[in-house]
Amino acid sequence: MMDEKPQPKRELERLGYELIYKPHEEIATYMAFYRVEYHGNEIAPPIADKFDISLNEIWISKKLKPFEKYILHHELQEIKYRAEGYGVRKAHEKAIEDGEVWNGEPKYEELKREINLVSKEVFIDLTGFDKDLYQKLVKNRPFFDIEELREIDCVDPKKFKTLRENFWCI
Repeated sequence: MMDEKPQPKRELERLGYELIYKPHEEIATYMAFYRVEYHGNEIAPPIADKFDISLNEIWISKKLKPFEKYILHHELQEIKYRAEGYGVRKAHEKAIEDGEVWNGEPKYEELKREINLVSKEVFIDLTGFDKDLYQKLVKNRPFFDIEELREIDCVDPKKFKTLRENFWCI
């Protein structure tokens, strides 16, 4: 018997959460976040306070709508890990690992190459560049156009060509 894929939309409904799409320009730095009650505890990353997000809402950038199930799965997994006591960063990392269930699906493979979302492992695997360049990239996010990568001080024309060939920008 084949393993069934997660059903994030069903899980969202079961938990009584509302999915809200926000203009990309408003939440581009974060792409998606939440404030929810999960097993009697309020779970929210610190940024939720800045945006005054209501309880039991998950916000996602409108530009990520074509990737809804993957983003929603990630956010729900992150919520679960936060409820288990993991900090924001570790819960995020564990949720990324859980995303591997989607490996091989064309839309997921496309999403993994989005420059604002690319993981360190995918970045290094695809480019051969080191973690230092990845850290500079993360520090300069969000990017609104792939051409903005040229502005990172250590991105020469050869590196830019490799980046442009391997990644895209929402």
